[in-house]
Amino acid sequence: MIRLFTRIFSSLFAIPAWVLIWMFVFLIPANLSGFFMLDTVSGIWIATLGGGALGVNTVLVLINGGLSRVLAAPHLILWLPLELILVYRAFAADMGPGETWLVLIVLIINGVSLGFDLVDTQRWYRGERAVFGFEGKTARL
Repeated sequence: MIRLFTRIFSSLFAIPAWVLIWMFVFLIPANLSGFFMLDTVSGIWIATLGGGALGVNTVLVLINGGLSRVLAAPHLILWLPLELILVYRAFAADMGPGETWLVLIVLIINGVSLGFDLVDTQRWYRGERAVFGFEGKTARL
């Protein structure tokens, strides 16, 4: 088990620094923010679909023993519907200012991320399936 976590951390730190900053400063906090606003419709959707992508990706990282481009696919599957829901919610009359800001922030951050995810998913589909930091190892999924 310790070897697996060592591999995962090695893989994590093999990705570019700007990607780590994007993930840990913007992306993960934005998608976990829904858990702090479960009293709102938007918070429930963000926690469910945003947190769901994090859960699926955690499983994929454990299966593959590190990070690979396949981690972009769950974002497309879960965040595209989330973006549509949040666009709809942005025009809802029943939102308070906190929920409005939450929706706008998540829409922007996930929207930018989906652009990266489209490219990574396409690259994975075309055969770039290496685990970062272990280029000789191909991801299982």
